[in-house]
Amino acid sequence: MGAERDHLASVVSSAVNVRSHDDISTLTAAAATALRGAATLKARALKEVWNINAVTPLERGTGIGRCGKSKNSNSSTSDSGEIMNGDNVLGACNQELLARGTALLKRTRKGDLHWKIVSVYIHRTGEVMLKMKSRHVAGTITKKKKNVVLDVCTNLAAWPGRHLVDEGEERRYFGLKTEVRGVVEFECRNQREYDIWTQGVSRLLSIVARRQNLNGV
Repeated sequence: MGAERDHLASVVSSAVNVRSHDDISTLTAAAATALRGAATLKARALKEVWNINAVTPLERGTGIGRCGKSKNSNSSTSDSGEIMNGDNVLGACNQELLARGTALLKRTRKGDLHWKIVSVYIHRTGEVMLKMKSRHVAGTITKKKKNVVLDVCTNLAAWPGRHLVDEGEERRYFGLKTEVRGVVEFECRNQREYDIWTQGVSRLLSIVARRQNLNGV
């Protein structure tokens, strides 16, 4: 992605005709330029998904309820359980965004608030996994915790006092029901971020459920 075929062909051709140290330097610079272009375009595409997802549902016909009350989708699926509709590409990009993770404010059972690096992805065991990492002041990341996600809880009540912070009225809240820790609550800065997380995790759960049905689990 990003590096044009003609550019790559030129680089390969140059590699065959290397004769001197200067040729090697030129070839290295050309290859680096191609790779940087690919990385830039990929990052730009992922950034645009954050904007598009705010107005484009990830799964047409799929409603998200409160902790398990989601509607059935009529979208056709492949043998792997992937959704076969126009939103499949957006859904795949959204999965990558959630797997990379981002900083979300988490509330403990006692009401304490902590920033966590949160990511959600389909684990090699076939389960949707929530991973939370704590970031120290120095920037080091420690205390990685993983939990199996069972459901998404939407439209949670606002946390006490959060309406007093900057843009507090714009904040939205959701929870992830986990196998061990129960419901883990998070705060989103706005509706767009809320939609990306709730719709994205719900899509991952739907994919896992379809795969289990196909495999007779």
